[in-house]
Amino acid sequence: MARATNKKPAGSTKPKLTELKKEVYLLARVNSTKKLKGLRSEFALLDFRRSASWKSVLTTLQEEQSFEEWRDNPPEKYREMFTEIEGAAKESDVNLVNAENAFQKLEDSVNELNKLTEETKKEVDGIRREKVVSIPFLIPEKDQ
Repeated sequence: MARATNKKPAGSTKPKLTELKKEVYLLARVNSTKKLKGLRSEFALLDFRRSASWKSVLTTLQEEQSFEEWRDNPPEKYREMFTEIEGAAKESDVNLVNAENAFQKLEDSVNELNKLTEETKKEVDGIRREKVVSIPFLIPEKDQ
């Protein structure tokens, strides 16, 4: 009786596990499953003894790569939006810095007012403690 072989047919396009691993490692820029699991939380849950896990990671990485390519060269209508968003973000950063400066000046003014208040309270307490001496004097009347 002839023995059955487990070889793939000649025209098969199903990638081997080693090919999947190489491609995944190349796209992820890592060299071990431990580092691969550390990249994303969903990768940590996968069993890398199975080719389905490698295929899943490969699909995810390829989608990310195609998005990165799209982001680097988006269609014109998106470029305009991205430019507006970047402009708004820069303006927001400038406004945030201005607000922080204003709050710092306000805080400095409040601290200065607190110091003046304390000094004034001390002066008032000092005046209250002083003995008041009254000296009577006459005011001359005006000639009429």
